[in-house]
Amino acid sequence: MGKYHFYQDSKVTSWERDTFTIEANSYEEAVAIVRSWKCEDVSDITDSRLCYEGWQALPDTSEALLPEENDGNPTVEIFDYQDNVIINNAPDKTERTAQTA
Repeated sequence: MGKYHFYQDSKVTSWERDTFTIEANSYEEAVAIVRSWKCEDVSDITDSRLCYEGWQALPDTSEALLPEENDGNPTVEIFDYQDNVIINNAPDKTERTAQTA
């Protein structure tokens, strides 16, 4: 009896954390600087007062997505060891996905 290898890819939503410091004369000034960025992704900010420290994924916040939340596209796909799609959780798209893989 043989063993056959497969793998599963899953699309999820999760939160990530970027840590940084702001050089300012006061906490209030630092807050004003951060607010001036209008919630733009801090990793895209170019500001000499910003010192980007790091990034981490927050694994406890990971939640599975359903195909309905992904424009009807699969959010779980199972592949064989040669990267062929075997099945996904959007069955009407399994055949098309398999043909393009």
